[in-house]
Amino acid sequence: MEHEDIANQESGQEKSAPRRDRVVVTKVTEQELSMIKDTARQCGMTRSDFIRARALNYRPRQRLSDGELDGLRQLAACRTDMVNFANALHGLSDNEKIRLFRHRPTMLEWYEKVAKVTDRVTDFLHSAQKANSYPAGTTEEEGKEENA
Repeated sequence: MEHEDIANQESGQEKSAPRRDRVVVTKVTEQELSMIKDTARQCGMTRSDFIRARALNYRPRQRLSDGELDGLRQLAACRTDMVNFANALHGLSDNEKIRLFRHRPTMLEWYEKVAKVTDRVTDFLHSAQKANSYPAGTTEEEGKEENA
């Protein structure tokens, strides 16, 4: 191992991520094993990754169903329409906006509400699309980076 480190340093190669070579063993019932397998599969993770993530205080999220993905796509399309409309309104002069809606206070109130909704939709889309990942500081390499 020491010889490999010296060879890598001499050749200018960066050190690879720490190798997971330690094993933790625990006994579970058949029902618990089945639950672990099912939940890991639903999260799109291996059993090992799922158990490691849970042990490191991370709660993996289940993948979205086909129906949920379709709803998310529709929501994204609605958000796009709303943003386009809001941007078009923003580009109008106040007089053009008044003529368009004929009642400025109503139009401005609506515009402010649309902006809040688009921000919330954006936040939801980002959180729903974020892949399962481990919490910060779960590998030696990340710990070294934080201390640097």
